[in-house]
Amino acid sequence: MPVRDLEALFRPKGVAVVAEGDPPLARVAARNLAGGYGGVVQRVEASALGGLASVPELVLIAAGAERLPALVAQAGKGGAKAAILLGAHGDDPDLARALKDAARGHGLRLLGPGSLGVAMPGKRFCAGAFHRPPPAGRVALVAQSGTLAGAVIDWAQRRSVGFSHIAVTGDASDVGPGDLLDYLAAQDDCHAILLVLDRPPEARRFVSAARAAARQRPVIVLRTGRGEGGDAVFDAAIRRAGLLRVFTLEELFDALETLAVAAPIRGDRLAIVANGRGIGRLAADALLDGAIGGAGRLAMPTGLANPLDLGEGAEGGAYAAVLSRLCVDPAVDAVLLLHAPTALVPAGEVARTVASAIDTHCRTPVLTSWLGERDADHAAAELARHRVPVFDTPDRAVRAFQHALAFRRNQELLAETPRSAPEDARPDAGAARRVVAAVREAGRVALTEAEARALLAAYGVPLGVVDAVPGHDLAVGLSEDRHFGPVITVGHHAARLPGETAVALPPLTMTLACDALRRVPAVGLAEEEGLTPAARDAAAALLVKVAQIGVDLEEVAHLTLSPMRLGPEGPVVGGASVRLVEAGRRRAPFAILPYPSELERPLPLADGRSLMVRPLVPEDEPAMKALFKRLTPAEIRLRFFSQKQELSHGIAARMSQLDYDREMGLAVTDPGRPGTTAVHGVVHLARAADGERAEFAIMLAHDMAGLGLGPVLMRRILDHARAKGLKEVYGEVLHENRAMLRLCEAFGFQRRSSPDDPGVTHVVLAL
Repeated sequence: MPVRDLEALFRPKGVAVVAEGDPPLARVAARNLAGGYGGVVQRVEASALGGLASVPELVLIAAGAERLPALVAQAGKGGAKAAILLGAHGDDPDLARALKDAARGHGLRLLGPGSLGVAMPGKRFCAGAFHRPPPAGRVALVAQSGTLAGAVIDWAQRRSVGFSHIAVTGDASDVGPGDLLDYLAAQDDCHAILLVLDRPPEARRFVSAARAAARQRPVIVLRTGRGEGGDAVFDAAIRRAGLLRVFTLEELFDALETLAVAAPIRGDRLAIVANGRGIGRLAADALLDGAIGGAGRLAMPTGLANPLDLGEGAEGGAYAAVLSRLCVDPAVDAVLLLHAPTALVPAGEVARTVASAIDTHCRTPVLTSWLGERDADHAAAELARHRVPVFDTPDRAVRAFQHALAFRRNQELLAETPRSAPEDARPDAGAARRVVAAVREAGRVALTEAEARALLAAYGVPLGVVDAVPGHDLAVGLSEDRHFGPVITVGHHAARLPGETAVALPPLTMTLACDALRRVPAVGLAEEEGLTPAARDAAAALLVKVAQIGVDLEEVAHLTLSPMRLGPEGPVVGGASVRLVEAGRRRAPFAILPYPSELERPLPLADGRSLMVRPLVPEDEPAMKALFKRLTPAEIRLRFFSQKQELSHGIAARMSQLDYDREMGLAVTDPGRPGTTAVHGVVHLARAADGERAEFAIMLAHDMAGLGLGPVLMRRILDHARAKGLKEVYGEVLHENRAMLRLCEAFGFQRRSSPDDPGVTHVVLAL
C-alpha cells in the first residue's frame, strides 16, 4: 500500500517550523529539533511561507484552522513532501476535506491536524511538541491522541522502554495508522509496534495494513473509549489481523516485555515455582480465573507438584535445579518463578543464579516475579541484564503469560490452513438475488417468512422445528457496523453480556468459524455434554453460509437466525428475519475484501480438457505444496533463486492466504471445490510500498508445459493490474530463465540489468 514520501516525515533533509507569531507548540517543536537533529531547521512566519524560493522537505505548521489549507498548499507548491499540523482544531469534516485536497494537489503527505509530531529517538530527531525527548529503543509507537502518546512515553521511561519511531496521527486527514503500520513494518530498527487508539481508524486500510505488519513483528493495541459501543467488532478486527489487544497501560508494557524479551510461548501449560505456598497459590488462582479468555492451565510436570513450594529458605541453586528439570519436561510449555523476600536468602543472589541458569540451558520461556520493593529492585536489575521478564506481582506475570497465549492464537489463525467447506456449501446466489429483487420491486425492506425461507434455501439452510430437538439455544446474526461493515455474531439467543456472544468479520473459512464457536460459552457447554465434532462442524458451516450471504447480497443489511438450537446432529434453524438496506443507501463496505469471484474464468484446453482460472484461497495451501513437488530442481532454482526441498507451511500459507486489497494470486486449477482440486500453475502480484507498482512471479507445473498456461496467467494478471490502476508491473528473472524472458518480451516488458546482481534481469512493463 502507498507509503509515498513517509521518509520525509522521519528522515527529512530539512525542516521548517511555520507559525503565526510564537505559539507554545511551535516553540516546543523548535526546541526539540534543536536537541540533536543534524539537518537545516528554519523558523518561518506563516505570512512569509509563500515567499520562500524553496521549502524544506518537512514543514511543521501551527496556525488557525482557517489558514491551514492555504499554508498546506503553499508548502506543497514550494517543494515540501510532508507536513505536520500541530494543535487541535476540533472534529471538522469540512476542514479535513479542504486539507486533503490542498495536500493532494501537490503530492504532499499530511500528518494531522491535531498531531503532536514524529520522532526517531535513536537518530536524535524529534519533530513535534513532545514534552520531553523520548528515549531511544526498538519499539515503535503510533497514537491518535497526543495526550495518550505523552502518557505512554512517560510510562515507558519508567519501565526502561525506548522507541525507534513515534508518530501521533491526530485527526488523520491523510496519513493514518494504516499508512504508518506499512512504513514501520519495513523498518529494520523497529522490533515491535504499539498502537494506542481512541477512535476506529479507516477500517479496510487499517485491517489490511495490520495483517501485513503482524506477519513480521508483534503489534500490540490499546484502545480507549470501550463504553462508546462497537468494541466487540473492534476486538474481532484485532483478532482477525493477528494483533494482540490489551486494556491498560500496565498490560501494554507487560505484554511487550513478554513478546519482545521472553522466548516464544509454544503452549498453554504453565509450571509455577515459588519459595512459599501462598504466593504460588496466588499465581495459580490468577491462572485459573482465566481473566483473558480462559487462556492457560496448570502444567503437570513429571514428579513435581504444581505450584511447587521450595520453602522460604530456598537458594538460587534450588531454583536452578528445578528449572533444569522443567525446561526439558515435554508437559511444560512455560515456567513462572516467584520469590518473596525472606531473612534467610538475599533476593539478588537467587536472581543471579536463576539468570545464569536460564542463559546456560533453558530454552523454555521463563517469567519471573520478585516481590518486595528493595530486594525486587536489585533482582529485577540482575534479571533484566539477562533479558528475563520481571513482573511486580504474580498475577501480572500470569496475565502477561495469557497475553502471549492470545497473541500466539491470533498468529496461528492468521496462517492456519482451513479445511474445505462442505460440498453442500455451494450456494445458488442467482436464486437468492431474484428473491431480493422481488422485495425491492415491491418497495419493501423486510422479507416475509416465505421470502426469508427461499433466500436461506438457496444457501442450503433449511428451516425446521426447534422444539423437537434437544440442545442449546443459539442465535446467529449478520449485521452492519458503520466502521467495519458486515459482521457475524453467534451466541446464546438471550445473550445480554458481551462474553456470551462471539463476533467475527466475514468472509469466513471453516477455521475462522470454528474459532468463533469456540468463544461462545453455550457451545463449550454443549461440547462438555457430548456435542460431536461433526455437529460442531455443521454449526461452523452454517456461519460460513451466513457470511457468504453477506458477500453475495450487498442489499442485505440484517439477517437473524432465531430460534436456533444446537443439537446432537448440528444446528436446527426454526426461524429467520431479513432486512435490506434502505433504498438509495449503500451498505458499509467490508473491512476485509471478500473473494473476487468476478475473476473466475473457464479455461478450455486444445486437448479437450476444461480447467479454471480463479483467485487463490487459503484452502489451496495443500495444492500449492503439491504443485511445488511437480517442479524439477532446475525449475525450483529459476523460480525461487535457490534450491528448496519442499514448500514450507509458512511460505505456502503466505502464497495462498491473500489480502485481495493489496495482492492477487491467480491459479489454473481443475474444476471443483478449492482444497479438493489440483493447482497446475499460479501467478502472484504484490503491490510495492509506493502503491503504484507491483511485482509479479509465476510458477507452472513441469508436466503442464506447452499448453499456453504461462501466457494465460500473465494476460489475466496484467488485466487485473490495469483494473487496479497500477502504473507499472516488474519482476526479477535469472538470465538463464530464457522461457520467462521470452514470455515477458512477448508482453512488452523492457529489460534492465542490475549492476548489484549481474545474474538477474529486471523486467518492467509500464501500464
